[in-house]
Amino acid sequence: MNMLICMLILVACGSDDSNDVNPDENVIDQEPFTEALEEKGISYGPESRQFLDLYKPASECPTPIYFDAHPNGGDTELPSSLIESLNGLGITIIAWESLTSINTPDDLNTGWADAELMFQWVLDNSQTYNLDTTNIVIGGSSRGSILSWRYGHRVNPNIKGLYMYNALPAGVWEDPESWIPTEDVQPDSPPVSFVYRREPGCSTDPIDPDIHDPDFGFAIVEAYEDLNIGDRTSLVHSIGETDNTDRFQFLEDFAISVLELCE
Repeated sequence: MNMLICMLILVACGSDDSNDVNPDENVIDQEPFTEALEEKGISYGPESRQFLDLYKPASECPTPIYFDAHPNGGDTELPSSLIESLNGLGITIIAWESLTSINTPDDLNTGWADAELMFQWVLDNSQTYNLDTTNIVIGGSSRGSILSWRYGHRVNPNIKGLYMYNALPAGVWEDPESWIPTEDVQPDSPPVSFVYRREPGCSTDPIDPDIHDPDFGFAIVEAYEDLNIGDRTSLVHSIGETDNTDRFQFLEDFAISVLELCE
């Protein structure tokens, strides 16, 4: 019996390993995701507020990305006209959620942390969705401009531009010891396009004040000019007095001017 056991051990130890699987042979290159896709409620973090909606056009090459963050009390829903317009250019849209309203410094810090988490999720999943993370525009309206601002101004050549509506409202400037948006502007800050509904000085209008004052955008323009990069800025105001009040009306031209689009 002992001899039989020894023989079995010898056979097992000396067995031919020619049928063993080579790990390298098991690796399959992921095919690019070329189809169009609309997927809502994708979690980028563990909290219920941490989700995003993704609108991807059909494309043979990785698609540039426009990120959108809504104003206080809004949601991630976007006009179908905007989706069709940007998708038609081969641009993926990611509308992301965080706290739906930002009212306190703690809210702001939570929103900034969510922004970091969301952008990292996109970087980590870019191959899955065939996204070009070297080619992005960051957008936001009011609250959304606040949440996106700091990430948008870090030194990162992949951020090609910022598109901001009713940006950086009055409350942002009330506690300069905590945060001053102009201090985030640096020589490598990307091009920025500001759009405002009201006229300059509206925050102090005695009859109908509005916290979304173009003067706050002009403060940023001045900070760019102080660094000799004023040619990277544009500001349109008073669209509420025109026939076209669409906050996204200038986005397509701006995206074309700063992004490298698939051919």
